[in-house]
Amino acid sequence: MRNIQNRFNKVCGNMLYTAALTTALLLGILSSASAQHILFVNDNNNIFYNTDTVRNDMDHSIYSGYQYWSIPDSLGAYPSDSLMATFDLVVWYCSTDGVGLYLWSGSASGAPTLTTYASSGKPVWIIGIDILYQLYNDSAHFAPGNFAYDYMGLESYNGQSYVDDGGLGLPQADRVSTASTLFPDSLLWEFSTLWYADEVTPRPGVKSIYEMGPSSYVLSGATCMVHNHQLGLNVMSTFFDPALVDSFNHRVAFLQNGITYLLGSTTGVKNEPNATTTFSVYPNPTNKKCQIAVHTECAMTISYDVTDITGKKMLEQTRNLNNGNTTIDLPTEGWSAATYFVTVRDQAGKAIYTNRITKE
Repeated sequence: MRNIQNRFNKVCGNMLYTAALTTALLLGILSSASAQHILFVNDNNNIFYNTDTVRNDMDHSIYSGYQYWSIPDSLGAYPSDSLMATFDLVVWYCSTDGVGLYLWSGSASGAPTLTTYASSGKPVWIIGIDILYQLYNDSAHFAPGNFAYDYMGLESYNGQSYVDDGGLGLPQADRVSTASTLFPDSLLWEFSTLWYADEVTPRPGVKSIYEMGPSSYVLSGATCMVHNHQLGLNVMSTFFDPALVDSFNHRVAFLQNGITYLLGSTTGVKNEPNATTTFSVYPNPTNKKCQIAVHTECAMTISYDVTDITGKKMLEQTRNLNNGNTTIDLPTEGWSAATYFVTVRDQAGKAIYTNRITKE
């Protein structure tokens, strides 16, 4: 069995968690919906505490209204094509030990329901340690027809931290300089180093998001997170487990901003290779004014509004954007010190970005 380090540290929590949660999950596989209509699929049938950790992080993000489907707790049943088609984004969570993953369905071509959904061009985020190890055990080069090649956008699986670094483990993951600044610069772990994070080589045109670090680490520069956004696909793959990131705040930021990035990257660019739209809000917290920073590679029309916690609209505007960088002022002077919510919508009225604003 894999990942003894992580399992030993989690085992006590597993026992308590399983007893308390199994009944609740069997009574209701799906939970509340949200405007973003996100499906979180739990494909982790081993380290249950990690799923609980990531779900708690999601519950404290701006995407807390996601729906939940657990393959293990639904006795191996997985979401159907028709159900998945109703969602705007799917997070497919495999946790920290690649055991019996439906992601593969026993075949290098991958799970049929997931490939059908990904082929629609809607965003998918695949997350976990030992994802590739489960099927390939050591290393592999991929070819057309392989899920790892066609959807994840990988040329090869090269190895793992701890196994191929002389037993050191991965000290940190560093954001690639060309990746969106929505992602934190570096990620550290609740352990001193992380075991079994996968090292991959992306195909040409596939973006690297995180690489192994720091520069003194023997596998420094090896890619461990990618985004395949080309030829009608929008699949991001993370080969480490955010449940093991060092703090609650850092985990929430990573998950929330990752989803924001993927939702933003769908705007006005379907079936266009390498076109992206991203949003961020700064400064946050704010006093008199904050701004929405937009980067887009296509002209588009958006609307945006800010509401308080009761749903009262503080402002509402429409804006035409040219390709490139744009900043949109959000005047907050005179507002009460409180939490507000900014939402950006595309021309069809679909929410493509949401964030909290803290007014001091």
